[in-house]
Amino acid sequence: MWAPKPRWPADPDISIIESLSRNHLQIPVEHDITVTFLAQGAFNKVYTISTSDGGGVESQLPYVFRVTIPVEPFYKTASEVATLSYIQEHTFVPVPRIVAYSSTADNELGFEWILMEKIPGVSLRSVWRGMDLETKERETSAVARYVKQLRDQCSFDAIGNLYFREDLSDGAMRTVPTTDDRFVIGPTVTAFMFAGGRKLRLPRNLGPYPNDAEYMAALANAEAEDMRFLQLPEARTCADFDKDVAGDAPEILEALRELHGVREMLFPSHPRVPPRLFALTHHDLSLSNILVDPVTYKVTGIIDWECTGARPGWEHRYPTFLVGRGELEETPEPLSLGDDDPCRVEHWEDWEKSMLRPSWDEELGNVGHEDDPVDKMRVEWRMHLDWLEITAEKVMKWVKVDYKEWSSSSRPCEEARTDSAFCS
Repeated sequence: MWAPKPRWPADPDISIIESLSRNHLQIPVEHDITVTFLAQGAFNKVYTISTSDGGGVESQLPYVFRVTIPVEPFYKTASEVATLSYIQEHTFVPVPRIVAYSSTADNELGFEWILMEKIPGVSLRSVWRGMDLETKERETSAVARYVKQLRDQCSFDAIGNLYFREDLSDGAMRTVPTTDDRFVIGPTVTAFMFAGGRKLRLPRNLGPYPNDAEYMAALANAEAEDMRFLQLPEARTCADFDKDVAGDAPEILEALRELHGVREMLFPSHPRVPPRLFALTHHDLSLSNILVDPVTYKVTGIIDWECTGARPGWEHRYPTFLVGRGELEETPEPLSLGDDDPCRVEHWEDWEKSMLRPSWDEELGNVGHEDDPVDKMRVEWRMHLDWLEITAEKVMKWVKVDYKEWSSSSRPCEEARTDSAFCS
């Protein structure tokens, strides 16, 4: 979803990060400690920790300290910590180990934070161009096997995010139990529900949801609440007021009404449909978030698990590093060493992705949804919900032309309610 970039109210105090790191890592007082900025993401700032022994010998510790802006207070940090713990305990997927954390900004730093182990290796993106196709196929299969573990070992009875049971001990909080008594499925954490900041102040149904019909309805209703708010006079006094989106709000609401009719057909909530499981889905499995050994290229870790939750099967798509323009009829000319022509690079990479997708499919089955037209349209419906604030006109066209054409030529949705493995 497109949204304004979150603003940091202030830079994190490095001296406090040093103090927290020293205490939780039990670094002796006679050793100096240094915190160095490493990287910044959409909602986080990441720092590395290093020490010197007093004799001038410096060493970088295998830990990182990540500070989070409060885009979804408590829930984002608490769910990520629980998710990483659950994955470590129930799979062999290599993820960072949490040392300490605060899921509230009510602390000396004034931000939510996580201190975790730093996984060795380099990003797959940094070495990808230098790998031959056979090696890329091998590593694609390796990542797919890890994803298969998530689907097989991390499936639950509701759509939502993982939490430690003790973190959601409030009796008023709706949760769904898991087979591990330490964990529950609780409120969903997704950028769609907090990007831009306004939705945090508006009525939202964060779940957990028993099916994708309620899940999609909650997302659409949150967008509708936001559009109605933007048309109120008091919205103009808010720091996150977007005059361009506000001007388009009537058209966006009209497009939402059109999507509503389609939603009831694509995401039926029907008593005849048996309950099913929802698996953990890493929402940004990109080359940047996969770490490998720089020599052997063996996967050493997968990072950036914020907003990861249990999601419907139709949301299990190809990872971003395999998404291209589809199958190419002819093999393009291989790139010459140092060839950076954008058109030739894009053409070659699209062909390469089409060659790699079978390796993914071999481990997980086909995830392009070509064999299930209903699931394919569910993916498109969700994509057009994201596009509402960009081009409501294109969303309306999809409903009135593309969807209408598909629905008139496809099997009735009533049949799909009972015989699709992904129905809800």
